[in-house]
Amino acid sequence: MGSPEDFVDDPAQFAAAWAAMKAGRGQGFNPARLSPQHLVDRPEPEPIEQTLLRTGQKIRDVIQEKNIPVRRRHVA
Repeated sequence: MGSPEDFVDDPAQFAAAWAAMKAGRGQGFNPARLSPQHLVDRPEPEPIEQTLLRTGQKIRDVIQEKNIPVRRRHVA
């Protein structure tokens, strides 16, 4: 739970993840200073981007459901 960016849509989980990340680094954390700036000015994706996101998630779901092995080729 130490990755706040995974919880940008849920302020409570975002704050908890932020606190966990800071604690893991041995740093203090004051939740009153954590402003919800991550929720401001987040434009909605364009319709084609929404379609691509849904399609990609559906493909990942099918791959996981059918236990299809995935070869990952990392590009430099």
